[in-house]
Amino acid sequence: MARQILLVEDNQSNRELFVEILRLNKEYELHVAENGIQALEMLETFSPDLILMDIHMPEMDGLAVTRTIKSIPELAAIPIVALSALAMKSDIQSALEAGCIDYITKPIRIRDFLEKIAQYSAVRETQTSGCKEQTHL
Repeated sequence: MARQILLVEDNQSNRELFVEILRLNKEYELHVAENGIQALEMLETFSPDLILMDIHMPEMDGLAVTRTIKSIPELAAIPIVALSALAMKSDIQSALEAGCIDYITKPIRIRDFLEKIAQYSAVRETQTSGCKEQTHL
């Protein structure tokens, strides 16, 4: 069964690049949202194995979307990886505090990016009695 990945990216050229890279692996079924609001609407009908979240988007930024997702019990265990061109420690810390499990800076290194995607799409974190457990899919 294919691993479901939701890519949330407002920039068309970045979106096309990520789609091309991720479609190289036939194990992934890719869903694409062009903004945070569209992503939240899509999450009403399915629960992906991984969300790749652009941080800087108009209307609703990736941090707000991440906080919203993490506040919904049925979606809170989905790993979210932040994507951003900003690499300051404060930017990374803000994403982690919002609920992201990792932070990937753009431009990406394709090999490293694919390794992280494989790792995070195979592992889903769940909260049980306040303890984190890793469940392999």
